[in-house]
Amino acid sequence: MRARTTPFTSPSTPSTGLPRGLRAGAGSLATGALALALTAGLVPGTAHAADPVLGDGQVAVTVDVPQQRNVQVAADARTWPADVLESTGVPVDGNDLVKVVRDGKFVKGKGKRVRHGDRVKLIDVRKRTQVKKVRTKPRTVTVPTTKLKPGKRKVVRQGKPGVQRVKARRTTHNGRLVDYTVVQRKTVRKATPKRVLVGRKAASVPGTDGLNWAALARCESGGNPRAVNAAGYYGLYQFNVGTWNSVGGSGMPHHASPAEQTHRAKLLYKSRGAQPWPHCGRYL
Repeated sequence: MRARTTPFTSPSTPSTGLPRGLRAGAGSLATGALALALTAGLVPGTAHAADPVLGDGQVAVTVDVPQQRNVQVAADARTWPADVLESTGVPVDGNDLVKVVRDGKFVKGKGKRVRHGDRVKLIDVRKRTQVKKVRTKPRTVTVPTTKLKPGKRKVVRQGKPGVQRVKARRTTHNGRLVDYTVVQRKTVRKATPKRVLVGRKAASVPGTDGLNWAALARCESGGNPRAVNAAGYYGLYQFNVGTWNSVGGSGMPHHASPAEQTHRAKLLYKSRGAQPWPHCGRYL
């Protein structure tokens, strides 16, 4: 059923029997009173002078439309709220929401048929899909190593952010964002992870921890982890490069930390005993 609505009115001011000048003044007063009544009627709960004139079977309903002042209208009782809006010239599309506020609460179902004093609230719903490129932070990869002192960190590669193409749907109610849903992500450029070395203690080598490695180092290199022998031996335990590589070392032996050199020496001892140190092995 389509609503039959009537805009609110204000009683006219009689001027019969008044002098011409007073009649003009009375007309101005009537205009002013009408304007005051109209202004009052724009806000729910105002003086009864602003209430609409009701016909048989009609109720007073407040129409609340975004970016417009509220206005009271007369509508047929039990009319659906969308029909009230349509009959007052307010367009409602398929996305919009029409709410009925009664006694400060939203009502649902068949209870939305308007009653006297209801407020019909239009919520302008807009859905928009947007596509934009966003930067993604690089992750950090930590690599434990005995080449650094335990706990020490060293950045060996700075990370670079990546780029993603993000497609999202934005939903607003009366201009206010109520939902943001990402519907698609596509990687345009992968992020390069940041690489960090973290020093740790060398792993224990069974059968070697009770030996006197400090004494062996003093004999071989004077306890200097950066010692270099012109014959091609390096570091605390005077490794040559071939032997160093055979126990998992990388780079030059004397460039590794003292803990790393000791760990490689223990691995060498486990496989060959004191034989690699024919002169100083007796100090172990």
